[in-house]
Amino acid sequence: MGTKRMSLPVVLVIILLFLSGCAPGILLRTRMLKTIGPDPGSYDLILYGGQNPHDFRTVAILDRTDDQYAIIPFGAAFNYRIIKGLPAAEALEMGSRFISDITAFRAEEMREIYGPKNIVIGYELRPVYMPLTTGWLGDILITSYHLIEKGHVTVYVSFRGENSFDMPESSRNGLR
Repeated sequence: MGTKRMSLPVVLVIILLFLSGCAPGILLRTRMLKTIGPDPGSYDLILYGGQNPHDFRTVAILDRTDDQYAIIPFGAAFNYRIIKGLPAAEALEMGSRFISDITAFRAEEMREIYGPKNIVIGYELRPVYMPLTTGWLGDILITSYHLIEKGHVTVYVSFRGENSFDMPESSRNGLR
């Protein structure tokens, strides 16, 4: 009898610790810009993906160097590289060249990344792909920015269709 009473609190503590470990932090928002071009200044350029000409998980992130936030991609170190301290124009040019190397590339769009208190902490330069190549209408790139701890923002990058349960019925080939 005493063992059952003791095990319930232990199980609850384990479950609560597990759930708190899965919390991704505070989700930050992005907003699409009508014109492409970051504010002048210095940026760390994060080139994520681009491992092959068909890598849909490709994005360029311009992280402001004059703020208190560092944007770090979630993933293996070989999936991205960071070039530090570039002027805005050079970072934009390099990022644009990087995302346009994907074969399905059609256009680019830029988004502002907002930190707490509604300040811009960086920019995201993302490709827009040809629907005929991807099998999806609209944007397939999924990025989310999470403030994990003070000054540390983690970006998660994926795309629609990466998971077989997210594919259109016609593309699943019998997968359920």
